[in-house]
Amino acid sequence: HKSNNITQRPHDLRLQPNCSVARRCKNTAQIVPQMLVLQQRVGPQLADGPSISGRSAAPSRPRKWTSARLARTPAATGQRLDEFSLWRGEMPVPKGWAPSVVPGARTSATPLLSTDKVIQRLQSVVHEVASEHYGAFYSLALGGIVTDPAFMMVHMDDHMVHRGHSVFDTVLITDGHAYLLEEHVARFLESAEAAGLPVPKSEEALMRIILDTAAASRKLNCIVKFWVSAGRGGFGLSTSECIEPGLYAMATSEIVPKMKQLDRTVGFSACTSTIPCVGPHLANVMSTNYLRNALALLEAQAQECEVGLFVDEQGHVLEGPNMNLAIITHEGEMVTPPFEGCLAGVTIRRVLALALAEAQRSPDDVVLSGVVSQRHITVADLMGAREAFLTGSNLRVMPLVMLDGEIIGDGQPGITTLGLDAVLLEDMKVLPNNKSRDRHIPVPYGFLTGMPEQLV
Repeated sequence: HKSNNITQRPHDLRLQPNCSVARRCKNTAQIVPQMLVLQQRVGPQLADGPSISGRSAAPSRPRKWTSARLARTPAATGQRLDEFSLWRGEMPVPKGWAPSVVPGARTSATPLLSTDKVIQRLQSVVHEVASEHYGAFYSLALGGIVTDPAFMMVHMDDHMVHRGHSVFDTVLITDGHAYLLEEHVARFLESAEAAGLPVPKSEEALMRIILDTAAASRKLNCIVKFWVSAGRGGFGLSTSECIEPGLYAMATSEIVPKMKQLDRTVGFSACTSTIPCVGPHLANVMSTNYLRNALALLEAQAQECEVGLFVDEQGHVLEGPNMNLAIITHEGEMVTPPFEGCLAGVTIRRVLALALAEAQRSPDDVVLSGVVSQRHITVADLMGAREAFLTGSNLRVMPLVMLDGEIIGDGQPGITTLGLDAVLLEDMKVLPNNKSRDRHIPVPYGFLTGMPEQLV
């Protein structure tokens, strides 16, 4: 365009309000396409030019422009290349040109990244927790394990991401051994079946992947989370578009310092959550859709509580966001809700199995009448209990001392609760001479990490 209203130097190209292009455009939506056409002709300099709101920009000082300036490379001029272009190839940026974002007036172009730039960005944005704790990641799509946190990723078209169609489980690695791995894998497979998800590996192969991921992390104490998803293939709802199921595993030690910070001599306070409970069909499915759980925790934190407890329409207290509940009555009965309305936690089941034997062995530490049962617990039952506690793989046994601002029992962690935590902690310890092989499976560190002292 050769109107006098447009400065003819390419780097200063501006649309003035009275130019013929602007006169023909009735609104901003018409102006912008014309700007893009002009930008394609003269380069990205227009991004700092006309106002999208229609206001004219102040003209810049005229400068000489020669073909030699265009021919200069960043190496020669010391200038960077602009990442964005509407065409293929990269264009030099004039000296002193700096795009800026003015709310309501201008915006800078969104970068279009090259493959090399993507890799550079991924490696530069690894946060401190990832660097310190994320040890290893397995992906079926990758066909193996990576140890660089920058590449521990799931594709956006995996139905786990945009539909939540996936299940997971978590196993604890303690002193280089997987604790209750077989129980966690069994529950994982049950969740996958209930969610209609085929697991692309056999049970034995899945266990090997979990152990190898732990080994590649070189961490003797951590957790391994593992997932199966409907897989990649599109952004629809039907799994018919998915190419193959997704399978992932992650070894991370971030839970270790968190568990050490828990003060069991103080205990947790809880509130009854207003978030609706999940139906019985999904109660025992370890789904990655944790929106309800996250909302319950946010609600609890807003009330300065550590946990929110789900309560059904009948007034039965079921569980916490990621933990099971149990009480001890004044008669010495240990009660936990039936698993038809809450998750059948591996940890609570282990505590139930250990409790009676420990009560007989150490009656002064674990004070029980010899009765362990599963039945519904009402809010009144919880408030009237002698003791209450929560259990989970990442929590062990945590005293619950307050509900909705009212103390439970005497408001202090109970002796039986603390005794059960000590029993569980002892159960997690690896015994010499493979005496705890019924619950511990050694991680094969030597095979993947070259740690010869771990080789059998």
